[in-house]
Amino acid sequence: MHFPPKGRPKRADTFDLQRIGFAAEQLAKWIADRTDVHIRVFRPPNYSGTIALALLVSLVGGLLYLRRNNLEFIYNKTGWAMVSLCIVFAMTSGQMWNHIRGPPYAHKNPHNGQVSYIHGSSQAQFVAESHIILVLSIL
Repeated sequence: MHFPPKGRPKRADTFDLQRIGFAAEQLAKWIADRTDVHIRVFRPPNYSGTIALALLVSLVGGLLYLRRNNLEFIYNKTGWAMVSLCIVFAMTSGQMWNHIRGPPYAHKNPHNGQVSYIHGSSQAQFVAESHIILVLSIL
């Protein structure tokens, strides 16, 4: 809430978290509109992708180094078939959609308290729904 130097606070002097959100940029813009104090928001770089890639390369390189005398596992058709089936089941069940969109696991109806694991619309899905589809695809 902003208290102006003269007069009483107006309706616009209260920051509405429900409508505007809790992002630092939105809060800085609201403060600049109310007080003419400009706040620059600095975000630190995200190195998690780089670290994950380096870890993956290190693990694969370490595995190949330790097994350098016996690389028969690369030509194992059963192993590659299992990896391929895992990817196919994960993609057809909607796990990638869940990873991109970040939906909730399930939904609890506020009126009757009933939990639904399958979304009522064809435009969305819950994480539990993709787990159910994954198990049904495997069976």
